[in-house]
Amino acid sequence: SNVLNPCAVVIRRSTHEHLGCYDPGNTYTPDWELYKRIASFYDWWYEGDILARYREHDNNMTSELILSGAQATSIRQGIEISESYLPAEHCAAITANARNHYFNYCLEHMVIPLKAGNLAGAFRLLQEALKIDPSPQAVEKLFTWLTQAEAAPLRDEIASKLRSIMLNHSSESFYFAYP
Repeated sequence: SNVLNPCAVVIRRSTHEHLGCYDPGNTYTPDWELYKRIASFYDWWYEGDILARYREHDNNMTSELILSGAQATSIRQGIEISESYLPAEHCAAITANARNHYFNYCLEHMVIPLKAGNLAGAFRLLQEALKIDPSPQAVEKLFTWLTQAEAAPLRDEIASKLRSIMLNHSSESFYFAYP
């Protein structure tokens, strides 16, 4: 979860005027992307007191994005956007760390749509995870993760899809429909 919740952050108007505000097309990580952008140009101040409280509930946009696997698309876009403004001398290392971290995040969160019986959401998350980090190390982590009991529904569906393609000698693409 984001340790800097939007209700707990105050941003100067001049900062917004200089760097812009939240990306309206980014449905899951607009705050994270904005905070990275600000941190690339300005210093931060931390106030240890509680500035605001809010309640969490399951009937919200974030829960829907997690169940559908769509949050990873926003994460990937946030990583790609940040490459345009990160300092050149640190960009490759920061981006590689982000890709590795969020690939692992996707693997950890894949159980949420699986437990809800949403194989399409889990598969979408898997596909986006591989777009976030397509490295051989990430693929190896994925194969290791697929051997776990919690991954059985997704593993079985992947195997079934592959068998179907092989038995039908089909040139069918390997994908799941998104909601």
